[in-house]
Amino acid sequence: MAAVRQGTPIWARIAEVDVPFMLHVGGVPLQIDKAWMNTGREVPTDWLGGGENVRGKDMTSLHQAAETFIGCLVLDGVFERHRMLRGGVIELGAGWVPPMLRRLDWIADIWKKSEPDLASLSRKPSEQIIAQMAFTPYVYEDVGELIRQSDSRLYLFSSDYPHVEGGRQPLARFEASLAGLDEQTKDRFYSENFARLFETMV
Repeated sequence: MAAVRQGTPIWARIAEVDVPFMLHVGGVPLQIDKAWMNTGREVPTDWLGGGENVRGKDMTSLHQAAETFIGCLVLDGVFERHRMLRGGVIELGAGWVPPMLRRLDWIADIWKKSEPDLASLSRKPSEQIIAQMAFTPYVYEDVGELIRQSDSRLYLFSSDYPHVEGGRQPLARFEASLAGLDEQTKDRFYSENFARLFETMV
């Protein structure tokens, strides 16, 4: 956690050059500890038929390191001090984002009584993340429901093309989950949120 402590110059430099930081699947091991597979049953293969890729149980915690990292950035005041800092979380899904926002908001509210750094935050953690972060949902996630639970500025379209795990019909599946939402919300998902995150690079 040394990288997120106050005074660490890396975040100031990234904000200064106006380039977003990225968290991507594979930054930590894809698979949970082997002990969790010790059930007396045959260990399942991954979806490609091997054993080195992601299986069902692995998906329970694949995002947790990224969630911890983002939470520490927020609670350490990194986004508060560097309003131009932007970041994206890619290929780790987004179903965990709405509960993370709620959890960080109540953490900041409750622990501000004993932690002066949290009391000094001028914006809720959810407001900081909405303004400065973006996430790519998996193709099978209901992005429309995620938007309704949180904010349309948070999510980016991603198909993972040409990788097969992006699904056969990513556009059709996302369109179905966005049914009933207005065109501005769809434009944010398909293009505007990307442009905001990479505004100096497009």
